[in-house]
Amino acid sequence: MKLYKYDTHVHTREGSACADFSGRDQARLYKKLGYDGIIITDHFYNGNTAVSRKLSWEQWVNGFVKGYEEALKEGNEIGLSVFFGWEESIKGMDFLIYGLGKEWLLENRNILYMDLQTHYQKIKESGGFIVHAHPYRNRRLLADLKPVPELADAIEVMNGGNKEALFNHLAEDYALKWDKPVTGGSDAHHKRDRHGGILVSAPLLTIQDYMAVVEERKIEEIIPFVLK
Repeated sequence: MKLYKYDTHVHTREGSACADFSGRDQARLYKKLGYDGIIITDHFYNGNTAVSRKLSWEQWVNGFVKGYEEALKEGNEIGLSVFFGWEESIKGMDFLIYGLGKEWLLENRNILYMDLQTHYQKIKESGGFIVHAHPYRNRRLLADLKPVPELADAIEVMNGGNKEALFNHLAEDYALKWDKPVTGGSDAHHKRDRHGGILVSAPLLTIQDYMAVVEERKIEEIIPFVLK
């Protein structure tokens, strides 16, 4: 059976201050690595954004999506699917948001001031999907994390940015305990990063296709990373 490979967690230097690889370069690299598609998930306004917060909201959003737009343009030319998402930081936790786009962001600046519960409700009411990203990167024990399974649709149990396998194992335990769907991504910021993601049995044509394979637990394999 043919499988299709996607990285669900990719950053660009246009949107993420901690990245040094452009959206266009990310698209070219993933095509070279044999991927069928990527999801650009740059750091949002409340995280390590590369876009100045001194700009108006409209200007900020236009700058924020530039990495995705450059990756999409390149992807269309070379035959790589490119989808949009973002990574939010709320109360020390990180969440990947999928299914909403630039126009939604322009109309919803108030998302910046929402608590976790209201934030989740707003995303869901708008048709979005929320993944709790690398929940144990800075935590070693289950007791260190306040569980929020009711505020995430799935758990990222494999993340290439984790420096120790323990963090991924703890995320797996978290998802198992609360019976949550799982996914994985590389969290790529640089060319030298480990690249991973998911394998699925059919091409993803839209971001909603990705949301569905996660929610319906139809990912064939989450690509593992070799960690200590």
